[in-house]
Amino acid sequence: MKRFTSLLLVATATTALAGCFGGGGDDAAAPADPLAAVPDSAVQSVAGTLDYLAVLNKNPSDTREPIDISAVVLPTSDTTEPAAVE
Repeated sequence: MKRFTSLLLVATATTALAGCFGGGGDDAAAPADPLAAVPDSAVQSVAGTLDYLAVLNKNPSDTREPIDISAVVLPTSDTTEPAAVE
């Protein structure tokens, strides 16, 4: 009887530990958000900035994290005509 109790204890512990370290599908990494950071093209030219703003405008999200723009310096142009972001 003591051997059966020990075997049952080992089986229960093994089952409990197997559940703790299971792979589970909840931990799958979500694909990175391409709009989470300002791309290089947006800081290299006014056209790139307008393209990026248009993509942001077409893909609004209430769940997206705020974009860190503290180090972003947007380009300016004295010859480019003003353009609307659509």
